[in-house]
Amino acid sequence: MNNIGMLNADLITLGYLEPGGSVARALARFQRHAKQIYRKTAAGAPAEDVPGYTGPEDGVAHQGTLDEIARWLQKGFRVPLGYFKLAEVGSWGALREEAASAWVGLMTRLRELGGTIDGPYGDTKRPLMKTISTGASKTSFHICGRAVDLNQGQTRYYVAKEPRGGETWWRIYCKTSDQSGAQGQRFEGALVYSFVSKKESPLPAGFYLDLTAEIQREGLFERIHAQRGWEQHSRQSEWWHFQWVPGKQETFQDECELVGITEKQLRAAGYTDADLDRAPG
Repeated sequence: MNNIGMLNADLITLGYLEPGGSVARALARFQRHAKQIYRKTAAGAPAEDVPGYTGPEDGVAHQGTLDEIARWLQKGFRVPLGYFKLAEVGSWGALREEAASAWVGLMTRLRELGGTIDGPYGDTKRPLMKTISTGASKTSFHICGRAVDLNQGQTRYYVAKEPRGGETWWRIYCKTSDQSGAQGQRFEGALVYSFVSKKESPLPAGFYLDLTAEIQREGLFERIHAQRGWEQHSRQSEWWHFQWVPGKQETFQDECELVGITEKQLRAAGYTDADLDRAPG
């Protein structure tokens, strides 16, 4: 077997190349993954590794890349397909396991403060999408189990516009369960937006939690800004969307692999190279 044949065989063994697939794409994926900590063993168990590869991610078989491939084979490492399991969030859906654990903990803390992020949710883990609806992304963090859409029908939520840098962000105020003053605070002068009247009005008198601040307090979850055109299509406003922050991957395919979605499944659902290689979200 020549050197090219050996390289192809090694990439197939590691799980980066399907017979007949692009060697350059497989090498670039391997090079990205070699800089991460995530591995699976040949037996399918999750494993962590101290990354040693520092070379380019250009899909070229440099000596450093070949050395790293040899190291993975010697250690029995494989592509980290399904490194993370999914876990239920109450009866309202599922997230990647560490995100689910953090979200459930946050649910408990917010209840104690008088607020709520309980379901039912608009969305959690989402299946691969062959048909894309208005406001949805084909490469959404939902597909990777990294995002939660809050209950849009929750009557305790009031949302305020926060224009910033040409984008519209949102802040959610949650009316506390105890209105005696023991929970939350007054937000005098805050204006909240109605998606029915498409107008702003004063936040009704009462005691509230700044829910957005509480969700983001530990830096584990983040909000996103509205999509352009949200004024005409409220489904693009995204005020309800929060996503898991730690360990974001460079490409949508890398995120999908970590929760067990294979390239074969992605391509069967109509995803192109451009879709797989773009940043998730």
